[in-house]
This record gives sequence, structure tokens and C-alpha cells, in this order.
Amino acid sequence: MKTEINIALIELVISLAIGILTVYLTKSVLMRFYLKKTNEQNPYQNLSFMIFLSGTIFSISYIVFGIMEPLSSTIKLLSTNNTSLFILWLGIFKYLGMFLVLGYGFGATIVYTAYHLFSKLTRNLDEYDEITKNNVGVALLIAVLTIVIALFTKDPFIIFVESFIPYPDVPNIM
Repeated sequence: MKTEINIALIELVISLAIGILTVYLTKSVLMRFYLKKTNEQNPYQNLSFMIFLSGTIFSISYIVFGIMEPLSSTIKLLSTNNTSLFILWLGIFKYLGMFLVLGYGFGATIVYTAYHLFSKLTRNLDEYDEITKNNVGVALLIAVLTIVIALFTKDPFIIFVESFIPYPDVPNIM
């Protein structure tokens, strides 16, 4: 019982840290990218940018959230191996790092691909210019596009991440 509580607390702390880190990193990277493209002085006063930013943060966070279930399974599997506490933490951090890199990489790739695809499909529309002009409609459309793409791709991403879980070998009887 005490081990289960400890594992649950570890997962809670990791989840909180991942959530905060995901929001912060996504905001920071998108701010740098947006300011580089538009040279806008204060995008926080631009409602369109805030919608665009919110949709992107949600999309990437939703995809990264997908690593929590495989990570939980991995932590439970690692904790049953009767290894030292150091080896347990080393294993947790190894899989946490691997899953985070996969989550952020996949999330960023999906969001970038969605933006790029939308941009190619709407050649007569400069999305960043429209967002700078506070065109809420374009910002909503881009935000919804990225959220929908994230919703469609999260489950296959989870299946991919689960392939890295260190399940014990099962003897082949056949």
C-alpha cells in the first residue's frame, strides 16, 4: 500500500512538472518564432495572437499528455523489479526523458505541419500578417485546425510510445 502511494506521488509530481514545462516551453518557443516573423511590439495585447497561442499550447499539451499513461505503466513495471532506489530513479528518468523528447518532438512536428499545410492551402492569405492585424477569424481557424490535428494524432502517438515500455519477456510456448 505504501509503495502504491509513493508511486502515485511520484507520478503526481512528474505530471505537474511536465504540465508546467510544456506550457512554458510552448509559449516561449512560439513567442520567439512569432516575434521573429512579425516584429510585433506587444503580442499579448493582440486577441488574435492570444487565440493562436492558446490553440497551440492546448494542441502540444494534449499530445504531450499522452505520455502520462505509458510513463505510469513504465514506472509500475520498473518498481516491481526489486532493484535499488538509485536504479529505479535512473530508469524513471531515462524513460521520462525519452517519452518527453518523443512527445515534444511529435507535438511540435504535428503543429508545424498543420500550420504549414494550412499556409500552402491558403496561398493568398498571410496568416501571421492577419494575426498581427488582429484578425480573430484566422486565429480561430488556425487554433481549431491544430486542436483537431492533435485530437486525431494523439492515440496513434500513444501506441507508438507504448512500444518502448520495457515489458518483461514472455516465454514462447508455441
